[in-house]
Amino acid sequence: MSPDPKPPLPTALGEPIPRIPVDEREGGPFDQIRHIATIAVDLWSVGPDGPYYNPAQTRSETTRLQMREALLHLLELGLLDIDTERLAASRSWPSTREVQEG
Repeated sequence: MSPDPKPPLPTALGEPIPRIPVDEREGGPFDQIRHIATIAVDLWSVGPDGPYYNPAQTRSETTRLQMREALLHLLELGLLDIDTERLAASRSWPSTREVQEG
């Protein structure tokens, strides 16, 4: 099964980017990747760099570091790839997600 093509990049700063539909069903590929990332985050959270050993971490710091750990883990496993050409080609990236209909 080939993935849908990536949406076009915006031509103006701040312009929204249409989203690619993601199948979030339980047991599907997204759910499997989410599960792997969750395990990595849970282990980091109770480890020496996590908030349990560093209670002075703010909630924002904890969230950013958990996200960093999950992304690094998925990248190191080869489950995610960074499209460096697309990353460099865009003038901006939206910070909010458009709600998927359907």
